[in-house]
Amino acid sequence: MICLKPLLRCLFIAVALQLGAAAIAAEPASVSLEGGAFKVTGWTPPILPPTGGWESILTVHAGRGDVPALLGAYALEAGALVFRPSYPITAGVQYRVALHVPGAPAVEKIIDGPRRDTTPVAHVVSVYPSGDVWPSNQLRLYINFSTAMSRNEVAGHLHILDETGKKLEGVDTVLLPGQELWDPTFQRLTLTFDPGRIKRGLTSNQTVGPPIEEGKTYTLVIDREWPDARGVPMTERFQKVFRGGPAERRTPDPANWTLSPPKPGTSAPLVVTFPTPMNYPLLQRMLEIDSVLGRVDGKIEIAAGETQWRFTPDLPWKAGNYRLIADARLEDRAGNRINQPFDIDVFEKVTKRIETPTVARPFTIK
Repeated sequence: MICLKPLLRCLFIAVALQLGAAAIAAEPASVSLEGGAFKVTGWTPPILPPTGGWESILTVHAGRGDVPALLGAYALEAGALVFRPSYPITAGVQYRVALHVPGAPAVEKIIDGPRRDTTPVAHVVSVYPSGDVWPSNQLRLYINFSTAMSRNEVAGHLHILDETGKKLEGVDTVLLPGQELWDPTFQRLTLTFDPGRIKRGLTSNQTVGPPIEEGKTYTLVIDREWPDARGVPMTERFQKVFRGGPAERRTPDPANWTLSPPKPGTSAPLVVTFPTPMNYPLLQRMLEIDSVLGRVDGKIEIAAGETQWRFTPDLPWKAGNYRLIADARLEDRAGNRINQPFDIDVFEKVTKRIETPTVARPFTIK
């Protein structure tokens, strides 16, 4: 008589294995977020995209609402369909994924983006004017942050205090309201003091006076709570103490600038010294050096409280004649341009002011 128990046991194991394999094969495809890309697993895509393109199989939407699918590129990587968005995945955003594998039910899935980094990193790097004495007709204020910042926060987080520590009545009485000008990186903020209180002869200047009074001490305060572009507060509170000085009414005159030419054969900087501080950002792009051979390339450094412009050439200086070229729109701290004062005296005729596109100051290296 033949014993069937071992045979039945083997048959049972074989059937179980087949059922397990079938269950694995029937497992639906899914999508996961890996390294900034969305990857389809559990499905082997064909070598060529379907008639409707890979987007007929996989689309990704930012948020839960009815919004267009993200733009990006599809690729087959190690036998899997991968979608890489054109723009980086944003922390704290939920992504709605729609998957339509042929022959299988459509799948919609919500995938969380990376966790938002809440570590404070933003801080104030510098403020210009950098000096401790500002003219009473100071026109602009520049604040450089270490990282991209959120906008429309000046009214709530920037303050100017008087000598007693009291806030001036509303920053908008000193700075133009709504005039937040940011560079493309949102790291440099430009603010403008109210010109109506700066120009002589205007009602605000006569009734209220200049924003900064000569002889008085002020404190510029930026709250730690100012959020960066991620919504995270800064690392620390910032403050800068400065004193009001005399108004600056004279226009910058290149003839009064002191040039210190270096020796030929060296890469020592050419140093240009100004009688009074100049506008920091404009110094970076409104002065240049040329020679008979054309423009001289090099690096620029602003020093000594914006009273020095230092130019280091990429190649050593050669003996010969050069020119310092100044854009006539170059300003000092009070907005006075070359040959054009910001505050034209009401008793002077405007026709006396002559504007030129550039002003050249020759010098020789010998």
